Amino acid sequence: MLLELKIKNFVLIEEASFTFDKGFTVFTGETGAGKSLLVKALKVLLGEKGGGGYIKPGSESAEVEALIYGGKVLAEKLKEMGYPPEEEIHIKRFITQQRQRAYLNGSPITLSELARLTKDLISLTSQHEYYTFLNRENQLIFFDEILKISPLLKKYQEKFFQYRALKQEITELERKISEATLKKDFLLYQISEIEELNPDPEEEAELLKKRERLRHLQLIKELIYALSSELEETSFHLSQSLNFLQKLSRIETSLLEREKTLQELYYELKEFQRDLSHLSAELPEDESSLEEVEARLSRYEKLKKKYGKDAAGLKELKEELKRELTLMETGEDNLNELLQRKEDFERELMELALEIRNLRMAGIPRLKGLIKKELKDLGMEKVEFEINLRMREPKAENLTIYGLDEVEFLFSSNPGQPLRPLEKIASGGELSRIFLALKTLLKEKSQAGTLIFDEVDTGIGGHTALKVGEKLKELSQDFQVICITHLPQIARFADHHFVVEKYLGEKETITSFRKVEGEERLKEIARMLGDIKNLDLARKFLASTHG
Repeated sequence: MLLELKIKNFVLIEEASFTFDKGFTVFTGETGAGKSLLVKALKVLLGEKGGGGYIKPGSESAEVEALIYGGKVLAEKLKEMGYPPEEEIHIKRFITQQRQRAYLNGSPITLSELARLTKDLISLTSQHEYYTFLNRENQLIFFDEILKISPLLKKYQEKFFQYRALKQEITELERKISEATLKKDFLLYQISEIEELNPDPEEEAELLKKRERLRHLQLIKELIYALSSELEETSFHLSQSLNFLQKLSRIETSLLEREKTLQELYYELKEFQRDLSHLSAELPEDESSLEEVEARLSRYEKLKKKYGKDAAGLKELKEELKRELTLMETGEDNLNELLQRKEDFERELMELALEIRNLRMAGIPRLKGLIKKELKDLGMEKVEFEINLRMREPKAENLTIYGLDEVEFLFSSNPGQPLRPLEKIASGGELSRIFLALKTLLKEKSQAGTLIFDEVDTGIGGHTALKVGEKLKELSQDFQVICITHLPQIARFADHHFVVEKYLGEKETITSFRKVEGEERLKEIARMLGDIKNLDLARKFLASTHG
């Protein structure tokens, strides 16, 4: 329920503040006074994108804010969206030439989130929405809502989305198998080429080490020989020194630790000599194997350059190529499994689609009766309304998100005229009443606490307008109803009445709003009746229960 609304520097509105109550509220005023500005401000509040064109000339920014009560439904919705659960919210839109911002209870909120949140709180219907109902899918959605088929349809749609995802998975797998098949020979060649090398990072490191040794083999041998000779001589002298120190330390015990150190050094030196001996023994006789090592490393470098990978990368690439090749062998099995699942889905979907179809067919007489009754209440006693439900051939390729059915609402406004599709025959006035009738039927399904109607009186007048007013009044027993109208037959039913006025100054034009009661309301009703000074006429008009 909309509790408060404030508008500041919005197009021609300098500042306006409203407090709304339950029941039926109308906004009236001369043509061009600015009633449409209220609708624009409300759309911005509900998440529609604003812009610099909404800012009042001479102002730097425009603001629209509202206080809305939604009860436990709102609290649950906020919780689902990740916001603190509250039964009442404050929304503010702030628009400048450079940017626009939205706030929920003082915290920033995106426009998409704002639209999602307010969708179930306030329903704003205008001429545009009347025409969106001409869309066949929207008619089918309405059909299912009224007949309470939506829960079964939801079950079907959940399975349908899974089915659609499965089909995409099958298409992707078929593409991969096709691509793999086309390049099978190339894959086999790549795998063979890498396997022939059998890359191993440890082997490559060892080859590099071996190549370095072979390139300097003669120098290494000479240095080992020279070093071994020097160490042999050093070892002899160290042995003599250790012998003298051992004799000395028996007398001078303070040198025992030194004796131990020198002994360890002697053994370390002997170990080093053994290592040199082993190294010398491992060295090849000559550099003849260098050519073989160079050839092996050359093959490494060639493949590394070709594939842009190091030895470890080549090893991983080989496994990847093998997996891709295996896909051709196992992919067919996987594909067959997915195709079987697809058949199962199609069978289940077809069963559900036919069940939905039967419920729709069975519900047509009831729905026709409900719509005709509502239209009769709105002064359309002699109209003919028919529902044409066509089923596509029950094939998997004909399944849609709504099943197998297509619906067409047929309408004839006068007896003897042939039934024709609603979008080809209904006038603006007829369409607005049809929409109001359908909205009334949906009232038990709607979670919105506030229904706002703009242009619901398009193309109607007299007794028909009176019937529309009665229907809006009826809706206000279950909802807060706000209507923008130029017809006194509708305004007469209002519990709360606001007048929209435009003031032309020397330098600017301003649209203002004021709530009217008592004599002020009589004056507005008299103006709408075409005799602004005849308050008695207005008083009798308001006092009467029927026009």
